[in-house]
Amino acid sequence: MISPASIPLAEAKNKLSELMDRVSRGEEIVISRHNIDIARIVPIGRPPRRDILEAIAKMRATRKQRSASLEEILQWRSKGRR
Repeated sequence: MISPASIPLAEAKNKLSELMDRVSRGEEIVISRHNIDIARIVPIGRPPRRDILEAIAKMRATRKQRSASLEEILQWRSKGRR
């Protein structure tokens, strides 16, 4: 898992525009005060990058554990749709 960047509050106040540019490109920023994380800035409308990377890793691990035929995948996709 990739850790979000952690920035001290004083630095964040001085670099807010730069941090917002980074967030708009999908990065998460954690703001800390006295070495304690107090806030997280994440892009609106998208899941956090960390969640996306974790989901991809889980899918890859599942794929390695069991391979499914196209027929099985289509059955799973349509299961419950009547």
